[in-house]
Amino acid sequence: MIKDTGKQLEKNDINELLNGFDEWLKSVKKISNYPNASYDRDKRKKQLGSYIKEIKQPTLMRIAEQIKAELISNEHDEVLQDIVEFFKDNFGIEIVSLDSGSRREEKVDTIKLDQTPTGVKSGIIGRVAPTIDTPATPTEFTFWAEDREDIHIEIGSLVTAKGENGVKVTGLISDIRAITDIQSVLDSYYAHAFGRASEDMPTRLPIVMSAKVEVVRRSDGRTEPIRGTWPVYFATAEEIRQAYGAEISSEHEVLAGFTYDDQHKPVPISFDARYVLGYEAAHVNISGASGVATKTSYALFLLYSLLAYSEKHNGSVAAIAFNVKEADLMFIDNLPEGWKDLEVGEKHGVYGQSIRLWKQARDDFGIDPIKWKKEKKFRFFAPQHFDPKGGVLSQRRKDVKAFNYSLRTLIKTGVGSLYTLFDVEDLDDKALAFIASMCEVAANPGDEESKRGGGERSFLTFEQLFMKVEQSLRGGKRDGIERSDWFNFGETTHHKSTAHKVLNRMKHAIDNQLKGLILKSENDDEPIPVDEIRPGELWVVDLTQLSDKGQRLVFQTIVRTVFKKLEERKSLEVTEQLSGELVRFPKHIVIFVDELNKFVPSGREYSALKGEIVEMAARGRSIGMSLIGAQQLASKVDEEVLANTSTFAVGRSHAVEIRKPPYAWLAEGLKEKAMILDKGWMLIWHCLHKRPVLINFPIPLHRIYEEIKGK
Repeated sequence: MIKDTGKQLEKNDINELLNGFDEWLKSVKKISNYPNASYDRDKRKKQLGSYIKEIKQPTLMRIAEQIKAELISNEHDEVLQDIVEFFKDNFGIEIVSLDSGSRREEKVDTIKLDQTPTGVKSGIIGRVAPTIDTPATPTEFTFWAEDREDIHIEIGSLVTAKGENGVKVTGLISDIRAITDIQSVLDSYYAHAFGRASEDMPTRLPIVMSAKVEVVRRSDGRTEPIRGTWPVYFATAEEIRQAYGAEISSEHEVLAGFTYDDQHKPVPISFDARYVLGYEAAHVNISGASGVATKTSYALFLLYSLLAYSEKHNGSVAAIAFNVKEADLMFIDNLPEGWKDLEVGEKHGVYGQSIRLWKQARDDFGIDPIKWKKEKKFRFFAPQHFDPKGGVLSQRRKDVKAFNYSLRTLIKTGVGSLYTLFDVEDLDDKALAFIASMCEVAANPGDEESKRGGGERSFLTFEQLFMKVEQSLRGGKRDGIERSDWFNFGETTHHKSTAHKVLNRMKHAIDNQLKGLILKSENDDEPIPVDEIRPGELWVVDLTQLSDKGQRLVFQTIVRTVFKKLEERKSLEVTEQLSGELVRFPKHIVIFVDELNKFVPSGREYSALKGEIVEMAARGRSIGMSLIGAQQLASKVDEEVLANTSTFAVGRSHAVEIRKPPYAWLAEGLKEKAMILDKGWMLIWHCLHKRPVLINFPIPLHRIYEEIKGK
């Protein structure tokens, strides 16, 4: 960008200035990624270009003087104000109208009651109403809406109040009321022909619509209330983008969904990748009623958005999704060969809008699952069937890799992996100590068993370990009589009753609840190869047909492995020692799991099963591990996990649940809205958004294709 404000600008300099203005409009003013955004930018560039053409030997200072002259008669022109702000931000040139103060005083007497700010021809829906009962504050204001049939305001709508000084205050409607001057239902009854409902009254009773608005952004950056009965409009795309994207730079934008502007056109709402993936903050929590087909669908859309962000900005993001319920995620690659195959559905009443949203997401944010399918970015895994001839425990039969685990792999992953073989109530301190000793013995079986042919250290199998425990227990007997209630195992002394309990629980779990997933008599297993995941890939792991213990085992084992790899990678990268296969390992991995409350349930009691996951959630952001968790009831998820979450999304929710503390970020009216949300709609809150926002997201692409194919 040009540095010398007094230098005469050549043709190349002018082109650089206009291109820089265009980039500034995209990144700072958020005039991008919505219909007609290019038109809005071109209008501003042409106006700046016209000022430059009027100067024979243009310099930045001369252009600024020309703009200053224009301000005298067009002080409230939004396009002109953007140019003024551009010069201040990029060149430190503050352009102020010479006689703006005196002109403002002159305008007070001549302004008409129905006059609107310059550049706005129509569209007023009401006026700000600061009253004794509804005072305007820096964070909210109330307005009344004009009584017209073509004005429809709803909870979740975005509006802008505009002052005569050019200030704009954009906010979210959080409550609506219809008011009359009738004091009671009894008065209304008598006033309507003494309760004859079938009669039409000769005069129409005036009804005033009143709406409360939570302020999202004030254009001048001040934190003060609206002073006056400013006109209110539905927010434009540009105003919405600025309100929810002012603190998010274009290179960090991750598409979260769409809201709608004053023309009913979709406007993208974004998250900041640094506050979803790390290292600033991390994690997303999605809640909503079961059976509405929203939580998993929205999580999938977010995963796609994060992968597109990675691809667009040369990032390093991969994702692992756990398919916990049904089998929907196992068929996300059931997609057409090209986008043209979806054109037939664009006019469909149900799927048409979703297809159009997908195309906008593809064009503006690079979200393209069809392309990723061709590039083989999707991989699918399912547990080995307990009958070796039975394939996998999954509804998917083709292009799915079977996996299982042995004692060796679980110990290498961490002793905590073995905790999943037990119920929470079984894991007291004595049991944990004995499990640790079992791992120690299994990993160091003795000189006669410690070497393989290649010199690699050997591990006991589960079956061999059980035999070792039983032998040690029998060693405490003489002449068939127990000589002591205690025995030595490994390097620690344990109570025999603890050993019997742990052994029995472990055997039962492996023989019944984890059959097929856990190898009992061998160590030649096929675990999910987390080391092989690469940036841009989405892996789906099917857990639907596993018991709760099996689901916990796979989830915690993979999360623990990912955590260790990312921790190692970050440490080596910081010390500039990163090399080998870790260079190809992603910097960020996103993990999605439904029914999060199964893995980190709420409650103050310590649980070895959830302790490590809670710790990893707390530390995940610093190493690049992000958790997208979904559940029906956020109140059933551990508070520490929620406290470390930067982003929340709520779909249709039950009235009892929505009143609980995890939803305190929603105003009362928005809570009522959450109880009646349709499929494809979410109320979201991101740590860089000052207020929640109601967003729409498209139906999953593979579902749309399945429906179109079936017709």
